Amino acid sequence: MRAYLPLSHDDLAGFLESGSFHAAEVFAPTPNFVAENLDCDQEEIEYLLSVMGGEAALNLRTSQTAPGIVLAVDLVQGQYGEARDATYLVIAPIHWDQVQCALLAEQGEDELIWFATQEITQELDNWK
Repeated sequence: MRAYLPLSHDDLAGFLESGSFHAAEVFAPTPNFVAENLDCDQEEIEYLLSVMGGEAALNLRTSQTAPGIVLAVDLVQGQYGEARDATYLVIAPIHWDQVQCALLAEQGEDELIWFATQEITQELDNWK
C-alpha cells in the first residue's frame, strides 16, 4: 500500500543513517478516506494524501524557509494497524528500501516537488 510519511529533516537524516524508521502514522487510503472520495480515482486519491502529508510536514520544519519533507513509501501487510480518517497507525519499522521518492512541500504551494530516492542524500543539506 502506498503511504505518505511526513518527517522532519533530522528524522530523515536518521532514517538515512540507520536504514529504518519508527513512524507513528502515515497518510494512506483508509476505507473512510476512500469512501469520502468516491469520485476520485487511485491517482487522485494518492495526490490528495500526498498533499495532506505535505501540509503535516510543514509543521515539522526547523525553519520557515525549509521545505516540508514527505516520503512516499510502500507498506506491506503487518506494518500498519488501526485506520483513522486518512491515516493508519504504523506498528512496525519502515525500511529504506520501501521508500519510493521524496516530496517537498513549500508554504503556500499546492504542488509538491518530486525527488528520486538516489537524490535524497545529495539534496538533504539543502532541505534544512
